[in-house]
Amino acid sequence: MVAGDTRSHLGKEISVGRNATRSQSRLLVLSILVVVMLAALGSTASANRTTPASAASAAATGKPASKAAWKKIVAQAKKEGSVTFYTTQNPALIADAAAKFKSLYGINVTVNRNIDSVLATQVTAEEGSNKPIADIWVSASKPLVLGALKNGWVVDGVGPDLYSKAYDRKLFAKPGKAFIIGEAILGMAWNTSQFQGKLNDLPDVLKAPSGRIGVIIPSAPSIVDWYLWVQETYGKNFLTKLAALKPKKYSSSLPMGSAVESGELAVGTFVPPTVLDDKSKGAPVDFKLPKGTKTWNAPYTAMILKQAPHPAAAQLFANYLVTQEGQALSQRAAGTVRQDVKNAFFVTPRQQNLKALAPSAVTAFQQSWNDLFK
Repeated sequence: MVAGDTRSHLGKEISVGRNATRSQSRLLVLSILVVVMLAALGSTASANRTTPASAASAAATGKPASKAAWKKIVAQAKKEGSVTFYTTQNPALIADAAAKFKSLYGINVTVNRNIDSVLATQVTAEEGSNKPIADIWVSASKPLVLGALKNGWVVDGVGPDLYSKAYDRKLFAKPGKAFIIGEAILGMAWNTSQFQGKLNDLPDVLKAPSGRIGVIIPSAPSIVDWYLWVQETYGKNFLTKLAALKPKKYSSSLPMGSAVESGELAVGTFVPPTVLDDKSKGAPVDFKLPKGTKTWNAPYTAMILKQAPHPAAAQLFANYLVTQEGQALSQRAAGTVRQDVKNAFFVTPRQQNLKALAPSAVTAFQQSWNDLFK
């Protein structure tokens, strides 16, 4: 993670074991409050800051800056000297992209990496108090993105690479003024010294010993969407069988992957492919995507915020992230928005079912999940 200024709420990732029910409950309560809060804000936003719902769900209609205008934006970005980036992406990969960006432009990148529900709470507070910190917010939960769009918090990206042939705007430049900069793809990881054999598909994790499986807490709509995909793909009884094995609960995929590598877990169900980096260095870990190229993914949707303290630097960094180099660094071993990036997976972004991810539906699923995995 890139070091940030003291105003930023630097994200922390906390693994949650079966005995940490108090922390788990707080996280679930927080996520419930977030979806309710954004739903309420969407209906009460002032007229001069609200965009029509139809515009929020459509593809972006913005235009790139002219060469002369973009040159001025780059110059202004260098004067601003910094940009604050709120994201759910892998912090190590974003740190690599941020370091390269600084070497190119001399602009510091403050990274606040956290889960969707926490970032939504922070941005909502900043917007409501007119004390902005974030310049760019990346969310993997479409309902949160639509809430921000409806509230008028987002401006168009105007960087040239967002309008290049390599970036398919029909696929990725949406919804509204937001745009996709990659996809999260999560899979199964297992400790090769703790679990004998190989995982070919998600049901194979049920072969792991009780108490040695990791599961993700459904703290945001994007993670609820993963669970819905699991039920659609493997049957509704799969979660019941999984819960019976008393798995350990984690708030993020990254500490779950670390727990697999350390031997704390035999198997993780929601782990990023970057664990293969550690495998190449000798770590006793292996990885596989369930259903291969048809696996679930969560689009990382970027929003340049209207109240951004560093608006030009925000435009420049957002544009850099969709360049070939930016994608190779920030989306390595993950889902990319360009077909010319090596060591990444070009996948069609999943269309999340908004009805199934409505605030009331998300809350109901979280409560039932908590009862099942208590």
